[in-house]
Amino acid sequence: MSEEVLEVRRNGKPRHRMISLILVGIVTVIIGVLWRGLGINQSQIPSAQINKPAHDFSVKFVQGQQWLNNTPNDHFKLADFRGKPLILNFWASWCASCRDEARDIEKFWKAHPEVAVVGIAIQDTLENAQQFAQAYGKTYILGLDEDGMAGIDYGVTGVPETFVIDRNGTIVHREAGPVNVAMLEKLIKLVP
Repeated sequence: MSEEVLEVRRNGKPRHRMISLILVGIVTVIIGVLWRGLGINQSQIPSAQINKPAHDFSVKFVQGQQWLNNTPNDHFKLADFRGKPLILNFWASWCASCRDEARDIEKFWKAHPEVAVVGIAIQDTLENAQQFAQAYGKTYILGLDEDGMAGIDYGVTGVPETFVIDRNGTIVHREAGPVNVAMLEKLIKLVP
């Protein structure tokens, strides 16, 4: 081999090692970022609405008019619950996870009459929401978000999604995904 070829090979090796180390470093960083991202619990991502006033809404009654004596029409709104802690649950009759949590929300409501428990069905029909309520023994106040604005205003990204609202109408917690009695017991303690 000529001196020129040997010189190129000698000079190329350190350069090759440096490029290889840089590539290995970049791949390691990318894998680390992806690995960390996979470990994030999507239901625990905080809402930008925490500690902000809850959005008012007006939704059609599915059931529960008897629990709001001062509501003269077929719709109810957030202001109807002012002065009480509120568990506001967005759900849908076609949602499998909503079936999982339905009986737990009912049990919590029956155990805590001092707390307003309200469910708002989104992307649903009145008939399907009523059938779901009957099938799962829901007796608390349920409404239907006919125009989709309540879900949009609350930033609902999927159902079920539950908000805990204090007596003054401030959102203190958002839970994405199904809830159970134990979770609700814990969450209601966030309301002073």
